[in-house]
Amino acid sequence: MPTRQPTEPAVRTLRQHERAVRECDACELSAGRQHPVVGDGPVDARLLVVGLVPRRHEDLQGTALAGGPRNVLHEAFDLAGFSPDEVRVTSVVRCRPPDDRAPTTDEIRTCTGHLDAELALVDPAVVVALGELTTAVLLGRSVPLARVAGYRLDVRGVTLIPTHHPVDVVRGVPEAAKAIRRDLLVARAVLDGRMGTGAQARSELAERLAGQH
Repeated sequence: MPTRQPTEPAVRTLRQHERAVRECDACELSAGRQHPVVGDGPVDARLLVVGLVPRRHEDLQGTALAGGPRNVLHEAFDLAGFSPDEVRVTSVVRCRPPDDRAPTTDEIRTCTGHLDAELALVDPAVVVALGELTTAVLLGRSVPLARVAGYRLDVRGVTLIPTHHPVDVVRGVPEAAKAIRRDLLVARAVLDGRMGTGAQARSELAERLAGQH
């Protein structure tokens, strides 16, 4: 995943953002979609959960997650003390690729302007990235999910917490459900002030490393 620089958002309101996504025809994915993902949940949410790409059920409903994966996420929300209506859920790529294939690098790059605009509008304190590729997009570099899942990272002043995608739970990945629940508990603790932010975690690590020399 190439390094991505955030774009200057061209929208200033949620309505403008939704219109820009619904009218977007910047890549060929727009030709086959039913409903693009504009994001759902409050625009002032302190927690933003970001998935990668809509599949068939998401395309039909215009939501970032639907069906089994949405149920998995809501169960984890409940365990961590989040009400679904206080969290915003969105997606990196807004239109479903044919046959539910993975999005290409060009499709991701074309669509990230919408994500940058939504991040600017919501201004969340914590972002939870679902899956390795979503994490790479938000970090601007590729990193194995096993190395960073559950960690508090700092991305331009926002705490980023990578975790598994709920699809992994549906597919039977053994550690996925436990990891998602654990990592949403971390997000809750950061928001409640019981755990440091990504910036604080980075500062603490730097101090520990300096003390070893």
